[in-house]
Amino acid sequence: MCGIVGYLNLDGSQLDPAQDLLAQLCESITHRGPDERGMKVIGPVALGMTRLSIIDLKSGQQPISNEDDTVWIVFNGEIYNYQDLRKHVVERGHVLKTQSDTETIVHLYEEYGVDCLNFLEGMFAFAIWDKSKDRLFVARDRMGEKPLHWANFEGQFIFASEIKGILAHPKSRRRLNPIAVQKYLALEYVPAPDSIFEGIHKLMPGNYMVIEGGQLKTAAYWRPEITRTELSEQEASDKLIELLDLSVKRRLISDVPLGVFLSGGIDSSTIAALAKNHTTGPLRTFSVGFADPSFDESEHARAVAAHLGTEHEEVTFDPDLAFQTMQELWEVLDEPMADASIIPTFYLSKMTKRSVTVALSGEGGDELFGGYPTYQAHRLAGIYNALPAVLREQIVEPAIRSLPVSMNNLSFDYKVKRFIAAAAEKPTTRHLRWMGAFPIKEHDSLINEGMISANSSAVSAPWKVEEDLLDFLDKRSFGSQSGGWDTLNSIMRLDMGTYLPDDLLVKSDRASMAASLEVRLPFLAYPLVEFALSLPSNYKVKSMTTKYLLKKAVAPYLPARTIKRPKKGFGIPVAKWLNNDFKPLLDEFFSQQFIASQGIFQYPYIERLRTEHASGSKDRRKELWTLLMFQWWYSKFFKSA
Repeated sequence: MCGIVGYLNLDGSQLDPAQDLLAQLCESITHRGPDERGMKVIGPVALGMTRLSIIDLKSGQQPISNEDDTVWIVFNGEIYNYQDLRKHVVERGHVLKTQSDTETIVHLYEEYGVDCLNFLEGMFAFAIWDKSKDRLFVARDRMGEKPLHWANFEGQFIFASEIKGILAHPKSRRRLNPIAVQKYLALEYVPAPDSIFEGIHKLMPGNYMVIEGGQLKTAAYWRPEITRTELSEQEASDKLIELLDLSVKRRLISDVPLGVFLSGGIDSSTIAALAKNHTTGPLRTFSVGFADPSFDESEHARAVAAHLGTEHEEVTFDPDLAFQTMQELWEVLDEPMADASIIPTFYLSKMTKRSVTVALSGEGGDELFGGYPTYQAHRLAGIYNALPAVLREQIVEPAIRSLPVSMNNLSFDYKVKRFIAAAAEKPTTRHLRWMGAFPIKEHDSLINEGMISANSSAVSAPWKVEEDLLDFLDKRSFGSQSGGWDTLNSIMRLDMGTYLPDDLLVKSDRASMAASLEVRLPFLAYPLVEFALSLPSNYKVKSMTTKYLLKKAVAPYLPARTIKRPKKGFGIPVAKWLNNDFKPLLDEFFSQQFIASQGIFQYPYIERLRTEHASGSKDRRKELWTLLMFQWWYSKFFKSA
């Protein structure tokens, strides 16, 4: 596990072999790999990495080459089937110098070119320089667990694990991307292939790039074929456990101490239970609790830990700790992100790093097996819309809107008010409204007409209609080219193609790597993903039971109360903290003076949101938090620039 950086002269001209610039780029991402640094300048290309040593601690230094030094690689991630692949390349006549998974990829590339990607099972981003072809080949794993950013500035192709690695290059530009700002405000994250910076891009999951002869070519190497399974429920349940158990077993391979994030929910508890079966000594588990009982899951985590007999550690999160953690985290983050759970995730990662270097996590289980309350809401929407309009519009909806506002986690009034606000829309539109912050139709009131003109050279006009965003998301929908046999599966595939890689996996990677901790995600093994995609939605959400098949499969491993309890989610008490502990931040970043100096937002709209939330007349947690995270980010990258 590490961070990678590099750059290439597209005209083929030779770089100065002095490594001062490459060292600066490596320094910008040292947190991703504090154990050692490797750099190599080869003709027109410079390759750098910072290493967090996990496998082959003594001889896995990068960059790594083939036998005659004509192919070089820098690599970030883990290849879980590398031991089988080592045997394969040795049988093909290659001589290995190390015990690392990285070297295996070099020889696979020699044998198969870009098709080497088809052999890899793991999380990764890498860059290979083929000296004989003057070719740079960069790639990213199928699900997008590991990041790769790239840019083309003044004839120099630059890549890095994080945007800061590109911004550290003197040819880079720091300009806002206006369409990316709109996407962030609507979705609460910036989806690939965009970044918040104009001219800096994200390589899509399951994609690679070849840079050769000054030309850049991007292509997808994996889009799963979705065919509906013919397995019975019991057969599917057995297959699920078989695939997940193999995935957990492979992700336990490590030359350093290892543990499991344990929230007490189904996903993390299942990972911990399966890991325990493959661990000889005591398994270590880690969790974060909250003083606010509506957010706290620590009791459930302790119950699972006691059931499994793990060595369990936990810490209680409060506003002071959250603020301190946010300040540390913003030294690392390069883009605004409104997923507030990144804050406790970062703290959990720091706490875990004190004891282990690798942690397994349950990310991905909700999207694969139907765990979100929004999936239940889509089922209810059909029933609700079948009611007579007069009943809905004159009785039910006025009664719901009159409910008093509660600032608790997923309170009843919060859920039903968001439900009726979008229940009548088509499925993708209502899903976007339920999950996001600001509908596109409200951007005219929020964003100045000449938005970002002072910071951007782009000529693209801001979006005016929601269909623009929906068209974009549809292209990102995971496996949307086939298998669309029902609405709920389509919504889950949408989350798998957008929310999972661009929010949850970004959160997991940045929070853990900021603490120099490697996090592995067993649910995202691609054979398990392909299996989940083959399941009908009633295997995932049966009636109103979420994760039906997963619960059936893991019932023998976990306490009954863990299986039966409703999903709570991993968040922080944002709604309450905005009115109290975080109020000074709002006073600073939402002041009329700050907003006027930006020239991006309209002050009256934001002031109305603050007044409604502070008075308790409306719950504006999502909107205010989304804006606050943008303002904090903007202050770091533009106010201080």
